Amino acid sequence: MLIDTHCHLDQLTDPAVALAEAAAQGVTQVVAVSESASSMSAVLALAQAHPGTVVAGLGLHPAWISQQAPEAVEAGLLFLAQHLPQAQVLGEVGLDHQWATTPEEQTFQEEVLDRQLALAAAAGKPPNLHSRRCPRQVMERAITFARQTGLNAQLHWFTHSRKLIHQCNDAGIYVSVGPMVVDDPQTQQVALAIADELLLIETDAPVPIGGLPNQPARARAVAEKLATLKGRPLEEIAALTTANFRRYLSGN
Repeated sequence: MLIDTHCHLDQLTDPAVALAEAAAQGVTQVVAVSESASSMSAVLALAQAHPGTVVAGLGLHPAWISQQAPEAVEAGLLFLAQHLPQAQVLGEVGLDHQWATTPEEQTFQEEVLDRQLALAAAAGKPPNLHSRRCPRQVMERAITFARQTGLNAQLHWFTHSRKLIHQCNDAGIYVSVGPMVVDDPQTQQVALAIADELLLIETDAPVPIGGLPNQPARARAVAEKLATLKGRPLEEIAALTTANFRRYLSGN
């Protein structure tokens, strides 16, 4: 059994077909993360249509936040506050300095992230975090969140720095590895630094990786590459990452 712990399932042309194709590759569960108020509604509908297969992640993406009027962000936060108890994960949330380039824009992203993390703490939901161009800032928030709440935190696509991974290992922060690991030597070296008990798998579908279309089924290719890098059977990597995800959700 393999789990794609970060996927924009609502953005795929036919989510039901994508889930069937994933299951044929042994990917039997998918975390569908949100980006906006409308995608939160879509994710909840997908989780209802595919119980046990789709894990709902609700949250406001930092890039979306930076493109909206404050009133739209407030409406999204209200929807999140009302519906997060129906989900299993807060996500995709975080910071993104590609979109927030001025101090004022960055402060706004930070304020919205802090409000979302407060909702997660109140609802007992672990966050799934985005950190483009500001990995240390997001990592530090993940560590603080975990220490203050006793809940877990996941850093999505956090495979750029072995130094930061060692800090994640020390703090018990989960890190998910995506399809870049298949062909990128730097990603491979960083992935190998992730503690076994904190390793997760993702695809970030439908974001194309390496010029190839991306689907949840590619989680198998990620697991196969990790197995090769670690010199361990695929079945062992599947069991390890599945157990890790269960523990990430439970808070243990």
